[in-house]
Amino acid sequence: MSTLSVRTVTTPDGQPVAFPNGIRVGTATGAGSINHIGVAGQQGFGVGIAPQLPTGFAKLYGTEDPASDNYGNYQYTDGSVMVYVPAFFYKYGTGANGLALNVVDVKAFSAYADVATANAAGYALHRAFYNGGSIRPGFFYDKYKCSLNGTVASSLKNGNALTSAVRGSLTTAVFASCTGNGQTPANAFYGSIAAAKSRGNSFFPHTQFMRSALALLSLAHGSASSTTTYCAWYSAGSTNFPKGNNNNALGDANDGSIAYVADGNGTYPGCGKTGSANFFSKTTHNGQNCGVADVNGLVWDIEPYGLTSNGTNYYLLNTAVDVTTITAGNTLATDAWGATGLAAMYTDIGTTNASLTASNSNKTFGSAAQVLSEATSGTAWGMTGAGVPLASGVGGSNQFGNDYMYDARPNELCVDAGGFCNGSSVAGVWARFFSTDRSTSGNSYGFSSACYL
Repeated sequence: MSTLSVRTVTTPDGQPVAFPNGIRVGTATGAGSINHIGVAGQQGFGVGIAPQLPTGFAKLYGTEDPASDNYGNYQYTDGSVMVYVPAFFYKYGTGANGLALNVVDVKAFSAYADVATANAAGYALHRAFYNGGSIRPGFFYDKYKCSLNGTVASSLKNGNALTSAVRGSLTTAVFASCTGNGQTPANAFYGSIAAAKSRGNSFFPHTQFMRSALALLSLAHGSASSTTTYCAWYSAGSTNFPKGNNNNALGDANDGSIAYVADGNGTYPGCGKTGSANFFSKTTHNGQNCGVADVNGLVWDIEPYGLTSNGTNYYLLNTAVDVTTITAGNTLATDAWGATGLAAMYTDIGTTNASLTASNSNKTFGSAAQVLSEATSGTAWGMTGAGVPLASGVGGSNQFGNDYMYDARPNELCVDAGGFCNGSSVAGVWARFFSTDRSTSGNSYGFSSACYL
């Protein structure tokens, strides 16, 4: 991957960090500017043009045209299509800070001279853009769930999603088949780390922070839209959120028009091929063909990086950690799990935090009260970055799709997100289960890869 010159600043969790110099960050004009997230409710919002490309990446026809289906989309050497998400600032509404309660405002990276200036205005740089002691200009996120491409876990339209156990007749669509780049993945949640690296050493299963950034962009886009012109899943009623494969019949529980192509697994006839929806833009995070597909349902996304637990306390990943170097075991300082890794890479945030109370119960995203923290620094900022609602933020609301959150605290916690093809109201862009561990294996759990610029 390419490297950037840097200057030192301080992160919201108080750690030294490097900030890229020499990156063109666009202008206030919105979509079409370099490294600009766009304007909520408008064409091209939620994706953008990368200021430079890592080795192996190439533009597609229309990558730099906000009107194109390929806007902000890039292709890696294995054929994988990935969506570039530029860094952005956000402000979360409390009803007393200039924004209505639970309304989020998103601004481009170029809107403020630095993070401190943004913080003073009540805006935070999303946690997804901190990695390895550096504020990254953006990240690349798989457009489609990973499927098997020879021996590589690739992001390909109409692929059969890889899972951590065999799904019916799809005997090779498992992590253990991803032996490219010298990898030997296990058919378990922790095997997603090696499976992702079958594409290359810079790739990893997307972090909880990255998926939460997509969810926050969806929330901003839906509330800023008033028609389906640039947000195909927009609804003036109770279903103003991305749709997907979640009704156990190749469709969506909230939108009868959605139809997926069956993956033919024989065990779950309601499970579709990734990216195969007839109204594709209804299934993306930004309601446009240029967005990330299947953020609601199809198969759960395994998220090894972000929040974990030792069975007693919760731990939040530090901004100084480079996720490309995290390993899948439970004994080393670089391992995502185990006492040594927790001490080296995480901050202990206690036995309970926000809405996580280890109650071993289903909770539902959304509330008439404040759902996410407006904090611009500290643990509360990190928890919003990980997609964890406040204690007051559960109980359910249409604004957050009434998505489910299973509240538990197992040892070696490995979070999964988004839902399965039969998830119905459990599934959604915010849905998360804090109840599975690194050794879990199942035919409804897959992953999407990501990498940083």
